[in-house]
Amino acid sequence: MKIYFSAAIIFNEKRGKIYSQIVKTLSDSGHKVLTYGVTDSNIDDIMDQSEDKRVEHYHQVTRWIAEADLVVVEASFPSTLHIGHEIGLALEKGKPVIVMYEKGFSPFFLTGNSSDKLFLVEYTNATVSMVLKDAIEYASEQSDTRFNFFVSPSIVNYLDWVSKKRRLPRAVYLRKLIEEEMKNNTDYNESK
Repeated sequence: MKIYFSAAIIFNEKRGKIYSQIVKTLSDSGHKVLTYGVTDSNIDDIMDQSEDKRVEHYHQVTRWIAEADLVVVEASFPSTLHIGHEIGLALEKGKPVIVMYEKGFSPFFLTGNSSDKLFLVEYTNATVSMVLKDAIEYASEQSDTRFNFFVSPSIVNYLDWVSKKRRLPRAVYLRKLIEEEMKNNTDYNESK
């Protein structure tokens, strides 16, 4: 599985060992880790980049998020703007996001997000690897299955119209219709 990993570089000096342990756990578990050097960069390296390098860096990160099957973020301390933006991009693309935080440092703002793709996971230094492996297994089980089917042009036109009027992706609209039907179908609910 391809996993994008991010963390606050500003805390690399304090949190670098944990960041490295997370990356090592992901790699040792057979995953391809996409990351921009969180474990070996410092804030000055980033701040000293040219404007062109920053633009290139941004595009690389957005490509990695799009390419990833899963996103893992370490967010124990008041995060930086890029962490929140990366989480938002990943959720917008329908990617499962595991947000790890050290015990006692829950990311307050994210606890209000009810996305079924967002998994907040508490860990200690002793449990970080085990908790991460469990979280990946759980998030993988919750991942969507792609389902393609053919529809008539009139249905496509209607879905495009709904998407434009409600500012809602067609897939989200269809998923909501099916979820509503599932909720209201007594035969299905009795069989569960």
